[in-house]
Amino acid sequence: MSFFPFLVAPYNPNTTFAGNTNVPPSPKFLFGSDYVGRDVLSQVIWGSRTSFFIAFGAVVVELLIALPFGLLAGYFGGVIDQVLMRIADAMLCMPTIVLLIVAVTLFRAQSEVSIILVLGLINWPWLAKTIRGQTLRVREEDYLTAARSLGFGDFYMIRNHVLPNITSPIIVISTFDMAWFILYEATVSFIGLGNPTIPSWGRLLYVGRGFLATAPWVTIFPGIFIMLTVFSINMLGDFLSDMLALKIRR
Repeated sequence: MSFFPFLVAPYNPNTTFAGNTNVPPSPKFLFGSDYVGRDVLSQVIWGSRTSFFIAFGAVVVELLIALPFGLLAGYFGGVIDQVLMRIADAMLCMPTIVLLIVAVTLFRAQSEVSIILVLGLINWPWLAKTIRGQTLRVREEDYLTAARSLGFGDFYMIRNHVLPNITSPIIVISTFDMAWFILYEATVSFIGLGNPTIPSWGRLLYVGRGFLATAPWVTIFPGIFIMLTVFSINMLGDFLSDMLALKIRR
């Protein structure tokens, strides 16, 4: 549904139907229509594409920053560790949601790409600290000491020995972060900072909040989809965590 919304959605999400404003769920509009006559189901389907695209893109940006920071800080330690982790600590001093709102407002981040960059740039410290902790654990293993004694370089060992052995927690945390990014994107759109031309679940909540008494379906259906999606991703993260932990024990 998220990858091919144009095949699933019954209508274009921005198409308006004259005389069909705030229509309750019916055979023509399964999720009802909004205050200008747009099909809510089509907007929910296209909104899923927006949410997953932004969440996945933000995870990629987060990884591109957190991986080198965490690996370098954990492997080399010393001054490098102190400098990189103090940068991360400085960003963690401010609540994420406040930092997100400030960044989106200052940089006028309304396009999908700009929101992806903002989300990835403000959330990487959490992942970087986890990667650092895992690297600190792995670098003391006997096989790394043996590789070092054979004369292999630091970056060779990071690439071939450290990174492959810390991928499990990275995968699990990235999965959980996708759920957070969906919530963050919905929050940005809900408070009116998103792009009004891009269908999103948060935007539907923003539009429907003024019609809770007369057209509650505009808010209810995207809210249900946000809840089910975040719950499903968290369940997937728990499953991956258990599966990877079992694989490590074996």
